[in-house]
Amino acid sequence: MPLQQDKELSGKGTRFKVFPQPRFLDGFEKPEVVWVSPPAGSIEQGPSDDRMAVIDAIDKKAYDDSSWPPYTGSTRPGPIPDADGHFDYLDEKSREFGAAHLYAVVRRVLDIWEGYFGRRIKWYFSDIEERLELIPYVDWNNAHAGYGFLETGYGKAKTGKRHPYCLNFDVLAHETGHMIVFSEVGIPHNHTLTAEYKAYHESSSDMVALLSLLHFESFVNHLLQDTSGNLCAENELNRIAELSESEEIRKASHGLRMRDVANVSIPWNRLTQKQLHAIGEPMTGAMFDILVEIFQELLVERSLIERDLADMSFRVPDEPRTARTVQSGFDAAFRDNGENFKAALMDARDIVGERLARTWEAISPHDLTFPNVAVKFLSADRALTGTTYQDIVKESFLWREIGYGFSQ
Repeated sequence: MPLQQDKELSGKGTRFKVFPQPRFLDGFEKPEVVWVSPPAGSIEQGPSDDRMAVIDAIDKKAYDDSSWPPYTGSTRPGPIPDADGHFDYLDEKSREFGAAHLYAVVRRVLDIWEGYFGRRIKWYFSDIEERLELIPYVDWNNAHAGYGFLETGYGKAKTGKRHPYCLNFDVLAHETGHMIVFSEVGIPHNHTLTAEYKAYHESSSDMVALLSLLHFESFVNHLLQDTSGNLCAENELNRIAELSESEEIRKASHGLRMRDVANVSIPWNRLTQKQLHAIGEPMTGAMFDILVEIFQELLVERSLIERDLADMSFRVPDEPRTARTVQSGFDAAFRDNGENFKAALMDARDIVGERLARTWEAISPHDLTFPNVAVKFLSADRALTGTTYQDIVKESFLWREIGYGFSQ
């Protein structure tokens, strides 16, 4: 279980410093010290190990269909470990820190999801290269991952200020999510590639980022202190890849249903990238709903909140006048039970993470549809805990107009 994995890595792995959220956000000005699985002393300059290597390329253009790794141009030397084999000594304002931060996030996300799978994840490009190439600084307004590489440019806020994506956990975890989904779900043929496959990739990568973020104690503490566990309210967890204090790329919590996005029967190559991303949002919304409902179910089961309060919190969008009453109820319940709320959130995180891993093992990349994904997720849930969360899963998918592959 990843919850135990976090504890086991402490003292056994290698230390890095990571910003769980952009450092321009209040409460996240300082990074958190994290441990990754390679033992201290085994990670070399770069940083690099047997699974991935950072290359600080000079004046590199972004990879495209005409260019592929390995990068053979000019490079700057990467950071080296300290005498004990750790990298948490690096100055947070230095270029070397950005390189180390990129490595640490990708490695930590891989550790987390190998914990959910209970085994090593084999890179889908391992037929040509065993190591993932990580490039932290590309003069480009995006970040992307592809066959054997992950490279990052800069995000630009409305103010005009640029923020390096190599320091943005959500962006890096999302791109790592693509690598994991490609490796576990597989790649369809041209004639079996659907719009839903592309959209599901985006949704799943968002969920990799969201669930991985919940492995940072500083973030979980901030989230619960800010919301008292009322995750139905606006919060940092559902804001994905923030560019400033008021901007984010996507939200995990929203009211979108399949009727609100492009028709999935349209061939994927006739849809814009924006439309393909939007098609995945109802799936992301369903997964976020499942996470929050399981969390609240655990709070009710453990007598931390009343059933009426949980039910009322989900009706706030339709009954906004009750928002203050709901928040007051959560504030009172959380006041003397902070650690128990935290334990319930960690358990909900791992419940959803394990089911996603089982789903990715079960689905085929060929002719992928959202209803089939929903059926496989429901089956994974049933295999793990019987009927405990079946109604939550069904209702979440059905409300988003995804789960017509099963009945209520």
